[in-house]
Formats: sequence, C-alpha cells, structure tokens
Amino acid sequence: MADIIEYTENNYTDFEWYDGLAIIRFYADWCAPCVQNAPVFEQWAKTQMHAEPTIKFGKVNIDQSPILTLRYQVYGLPSTLIFYQGNIIQRIAGVKSMTQMQSYLEQAKILIS
Repeated sequence: MADIIEYTENNYTDFEWYDGLAIIRFYADWCAPCVQNAPVFEQWAKTQMHAEPTIKFGKVNIDQSPILTLRYQVYGLPSTLIFYQGNIIQRIAGVKSMTQMQSYLEQAKILIS
C-alpha cells in the first residue's frame, strides 16, 4: 500500500499529469481545522488506497508551496482537489467527514465514466 505523498513545486507533475484519479489536500500546519481533520483524511485515504490502489493521494503544505497554492487558486483551508488526467474535476472546501469524502469520490468517478 502506498503512502500519502507530500507534494511540492518540485514534484507536483506526478499528480497533475497522472492518468487516473489524484486526490490532493492543501493544508497548513497553523490551520486548526487542517490539523484536527488530518487524521480523518489520512484514514480515509489509506482505506481508499487499499481498496483502489490506482488512486493517488497526496498533500501540499501551502507555506512550503506557495506557487502551487496560487496556481490552483486555493483560498480556503483545508481544500481538497480531485484531478483526472491533468484537470481539476472537483474542489472540496473545508473539513469533511469520511462519508462526505467518499461521496465526493463517487461523484468524481461518475464524472469520468
């Protein structure tokens, strides 16, 4: 099982041009909702990676990657972007439960089918 990858301006093309689904969470260490909700996102991601190993999961620290934050117009935290073949197909703003994240993933799958 893969891990959640920490992306920066140096390796972001790995998710941006991935052929399948890539789910990337933008966060900051100083953002209380980000910190509080991180275990939920990580547990959900690991569950999904086990069930569907073709989905890439990653995270971007906005303080370490300000160019990516601007490039993808991330204004609220946490923000989760779902990419498919280089295109953002969904933006998820704010703290979400595992059930809500799963619902967004199912919607994304419908969009690409």
